Amino acid sequence: MAEIVLSAVIQKAADIAANLISEECTRLNWLQKDISWIETEMRRIQAFLKDADAKQDESESEGLANFVNDMRDLAYDVGDIMDTYFPKVVSQRRRKGFFGWLKFAACIFSDWYVAHNFSVEIEQIRERVKDINEARTTYGITENGGNTGSDTWNARRSYPHVEEPNVVGFEEHIDKLKAKLLGRDSHVQQNVISIVGMPGLGKTTLAKKIYNSVRHEFECSAWVFVSQKPSIQELLQDIAGQVGLEKEKREEQLEANLFNFLMQKRYVIVIDDIWDTPTWDALSNGIPKNSENPSRIIITSRKTDVGIHIGGQSSLHTLQPMDSENSKKLFFKLVMVPQENTNETIDRFQLEELGEKMLHKCGGVPLAIVLTAGLLLLKEKTKQAWEGVLARMGKGQDECSKILALSYKDLPTDLKPCFLYFGVFPEDYEISAVELINLWAAEGFIQGRGEQEVEEVGEDYLNNLIARNLIQVARKKFDGRIKSCRIHDLLHELCIKVAEKRNFFNTLQNVTSNPVRRVTVHRSKIREHIALRFRTPKLHALLCFNNDDSICRKDLKSIIGVRFLRVLRIEVRLFPSSFPSEIGNLSDLSYLRLRGKGLEKLPRTISKLKYLLTLDFPFCRVLKFLPDVIWKMKQLRHICLGRLSCFGRVEQKMDRWYPIEISLPNLQTLIVRSYDLNPIWLHKFTSLRKLHIWDSTEGIMKELSGPMPVSEKLEKLQLQWFSSRADLFDQTFNLFGYRNLSKLHLEGPMNKLPSPDKLPPNLTKLTLEENYLEDEPMETLKKLPKLKILILGLNSYKGTRMVCSGGLADHNFIQLEELVFDSLFWLEELIVEEGGMPRLNKLRIRYCPMLAMVPERFRSITTWKKADWTRQEIPWNDHVRIASSVVAAIATVHYCCRRSLLQPLSNHIGLLYRDINEDIDSSGSNRRRASNFIYNWRAYNRRRSLPSSPHIITSTKGSCIVGGGYGGVVVTPLMVVVGREVEREISEIEERLRRQR
Repeated sequence: MAEIVLSAVIQKAADIAANLISEECTRLNWLQKDISWIETEMRRIQAFLKDADAKQDESESEGLANFVNDMRDLAYDVGDIMDTYFPKVVSQRRRKGFFGWLKFAACIFSDWYVAHNFSVEIEQIRERVKDINEARTTYGITENGGNTGSDTWNARRSYPHVEEPNVVGFEEHIDKLKAKLLGRDSHVQQNVISIVGMPGLGKTTLAKKIYNSVRHEFECSAWVFVSQKPSIQELLQDIAGQVGLEKEKREEQLEANLFNFLMQKRYVIVIDDIWDTPTWDALSNGIPKNSENPSRIIITSRKTDVGIHIGGQSSLHTLQPMDSENSKKLFFKLVMVPQENTNETIDRFQLEELGEKMLHKCGGVPLAIVLTAGLLLLKEKTKQAWEGVLARMGKGQDECSKILALSYKDLPTDLKPCFLYFGVFPEDYEISAVELINLWAAEGFIQGRGEQEVEEVGEDYLNNLIARNLIQVARKKFDGRIKSCRIHDLLHELCIKVAEKRNFFNTLQNVTSNPVRRVTVHRSKIREHIALRFRTPKLHALLCFNNDDSICRKDLKSIIGVRFLRVLRIEVRLFPSSFPSEIGNLSDLSYLRLRGKGLEKLPRTISKLKYLLTLDFPFCRVLKFLPDVIWKMKQLRHICLGRLSCFGRVEQKMDRWYPIEISLPNLQTLIVRSYDLNPIWLHKFTSLRKLHIWDSTEGIMKELSGPMPVSEKLEKLQLQWFSSRADLFDQTFNLFGYRNLSKLHLEGPMNKLPSPDKLPPNLTKLTLEENYLEDEPMETLKKLPKLKILILGLNSYKGTRMVCSGGLADHNFIQLEELVFDSLFWLEELIVEEGGMPRLNKLRIRYCPMLAMVPERFRSITTWKKADWTRQEIPWNDHVRIASSVVAAIATVHYCCRRSLLQPLSNHIGLLYRDINEDIDSSGSNRRRASNFIYNWRAYNRRRSLPSSPHIITSTKGSCIVGGGYGGVVVTPLMVVVGREVEREISEIEERLRRQR
């Protein structure tokens, strides 16, 4: 992290020094010496820290750690001084003129008092550098640390003959990989198996199990452990010895002799813990990947890209954390010694409860589970002893932390702060990729490179961390890019540990007396931070998450009184109606995100934020207008406003119609309300990639549909309008000229869909909502040649029948891969003719209550979702089973009550409750509904009063209510079909009973 801070300081000093050399600044020559000294000294410090930081992790030298922290604090302070006394100097290419800056610099230093203060500050920095160097010499602090020679024993070294008896949950993995290794079928067999995943998941253990079970099937075999700093010659010698290469041939031309030897053999070789591709490139000189005999190579690596490089995408076998069931099985297998083998009195219930808490902290990582269990085996099996272990978990430098830290150490310098930044988010938080990258940009961790925008560089960095299996993908966008991500709990703890050790950021609970640069607040009262403000005068970033507190103007003024603040992210329940004008004093602010209710007005002083990149108010729904100064803040890249509530439309400031300077050449994202925007301004946003307009007007539609696109770079467009504008698309709508537009979202009533020749030619994803279309949309949409994802959302279509024609024509959804029906309340029938949607692999149905069936050939790819707020989706076939179980259960209760057989009802209750819990595990909501229904009947029975008989009511439209009294349950038409069958059977039983009487 220090290296990035120093890079910014060095660049700034170099730019300022270059400006001071000019003739018009000869009177400032005395400043040039100070600036040049800063540049030179910071370069020396940067070079030293780059080496020392890496070696510090190996040697664990406390003295070196303190020295590095002193240097890091010095770099931050120099940066603050430069920000205080000089304007930020950006690349000359982005400035209108050099002499404009020069005049500004001359004005600053014309004030002798300011110049004197700068000189004093630089002199203090000189003294600190001198003191640090003297302390380093006095106490013998060197960057070499401890012994780093090749003879150091590596505790992580693996040996295939050392069996691990306690292996749980790998059976499926072993069977699958053995089939690939030994399968004679060319579609199954694989020359290379790449077992990849985050640290601690058992990659080596799995490889060992497979290797020992298949090695006898091959002529020769070898196992080598690589690690981070391997000796290629030693590895090849080791392999040569294991496979049986003659000793004479190992002494000269080892690579060629080994290669030729293995070409004639059928071998299996395991390369364990390989970290980079150059290592394999060197090893491959002696290991043929495609020998004449069907040989196999197994590699384990933390990095997905290493596996792809060696064996290709098809070779990957990615391990994930264990599920809760296997985690419990492994843990209690290790720690719970049978009671007959011990004299201890064990309260198993209490220990199991504590064990489950420990397992939550382990997060399904086998290594963490095994190490925790090993620690518990050394303790008494008492509640107090286990509570002590639980309290210490995640603290200190245990073996698991050391192994995880190797992945951090392996990161390039510019990726380390990006990885540590995941620690500022709450645990188990789903992190928006867009927000994360914008934060990185605001902190200065990433910059644009050549023609590559800073956001694209950020995506590359994120993909790099994912390829290293340090970050998990939560959700992907329609085009395969990352939408959101997560970090495993153990790696999250690692981020916090390393960050606090290096003073990179602090949680609110761990604010120390050291200079604090970043503070993150999770579910705490933000006033607690305000109370600590006197301890954070050099704060650069404040990030507040999930705070249900409110904040007043006085508190906001206190927060924005920290002059070096660059990132301000506040998430509270309620803001004051207006934001303090003092926000304009934060001259370094690059990122501003306010999430909460109540904020109505922004001050015009926001225009002073010359380096603001992101302005994000996602849920400030009563923000009535934007000050016009926003539209000339040239550096802004992202403007995001939430949807306006009905209360926010009371007052509309119409200053948009007055002459306003529009200058946003770098704007990438614009999410705005129509009345904040004069439609003709759209043509000024030439770099725009994402546009989202609430309450679109005819004027906006006219500008978007003009002969020239508002931005050639536009990739995503979302338009929303109200019901009074149903004819908005009838005349002017035409987006055919947007060649890069791949995602389109239209929300609002339409008389009819635009014709295909008025839609973007490269449209990949289309979402329709609240359109109330009466004509079937499929006839038009099937002609979009590149459409891959189609979402027909809430009330987009009012018809009861939807038909997709088939045949061999080009216009039958030839590229469509995913189809979503969401809240189409009228839809009863879906027909897809033979040949229609040939590439469809996912059909998702979310609360379409009238739709009882889907085409036979799509049932295996169909998921169904209930009308609730969960994200749970279940396969269609499971939906059929659940429907059958629920209706059968309720119908049985219905039958018992109709017969007034209270005793049989009582007998049936327990059986039904058991069956529901066993058979409907994948639908908790239906289980609760059915259980509540049965519970009500139990309550009636206890009161010995018989309610009105339950009954099944089927309306003409197919909706169904099953119940009576307090036990109503709404079910789908599919349940009605099953219910009718059950009722017929019940009627037959009743008829037989009647005849018997």
